[in-house]
Amino acid sequence: MPKKGGYCPVFDQIELLGGEAANTACYLTMWRQEVALVGNTIGSGFEGEQLRMLLLEKGLDIHLLSRQGTTPVCDVYVTDDGDRTMFGFGFHDEEFCTGKGSIPVRKGAWFTADPNIADGSREAIAGAYAAGMHLYLMDFFREDERIPEGSFCQYGTDWVGERHNDSVNLRWVTDWTAKHNCTTILTDAGQGCYVCAPEEAAIHLPAYPVEMTKDTTGAGDAFRAGTLYGLTHRWSLGHSLRFGAAAAALKVPHLGATEHIPTIHDVKDYIQQFPSVSKAYDF
Repeated sequence: MPKKGGYCPVFDQIELLGGEAANTACYLTMWRQEVALVGNTIGSGFEGEQLRMLLLEKGLDIHLLSRQGTTPVCDVYVTDDGDRTMFGFGFHDEEFCTGKGSIPVRKGAWFTADPNIADGSREAIAGAYAAGMHLYLMDFFREDERIPEGSFCQYGTDWVGERHNDSVNLRWVTDWTAKHNCTTILTDAGQGCYVCAPEEAAIHLPAYPVEMTKDTTGAGDAFRAGTLYGLTHRWSLGHSLRFGAAAAALKVPHLGATEHIPTIHDVKDYIQQFPSVSKAYDF
């Protein structure tokens, strides 16, 4: 980013569907999973209609999303090395978000959430847990978080831990798991991920090789979707994480979070191309 008073040229601009929940839902829907998308309002006016059409084009069910209020918009600036800086507007307005009473709950199904809607998302987690749903939570890292026991929790080193620092990240997932009795997953871009399950030692798992990094936006959501896909099919944790890591690697060569979603066959084929990396996930 330019220094204060400086200038930085933008070489291209494109409007795409985004948002952590929408990105994750797009992947799971493409992989023929039943998904209920709830949360932020779509909003009204031109931007709201544009967002509605983008969601429908991806095959997402949007009947639980309000069309009142402000359309959430995020400006994402992507640099030549694929890293990104984001400026979000309208993601934290809880007035018109999906009411917790409207959220479909089903015992034994999976519920995933992120904290964009601060109070509403945490209330929804409590309700889903009380209904007997399995929880996969993303980026809930406040010191006062009430993480239900047995949850799966995913984070990125943009929020916690430290980029490319094995000792710091292994210690962080160990401490978080001990504190909440959850399974903790910390992704670290091209460095892979750090994982700790209750009563197990933390481990570092390698990332899959990527020929070109064009845009890392949505890579964490692809990882979450891939891991969730495995867990819903009762795969082992290692097998599920392997699928998530491969899905994330296939995302970063492409601009936008959901413009190039690999098929299940694509992901499995990618896993087979790198047997030495894939073997690390056999635990």
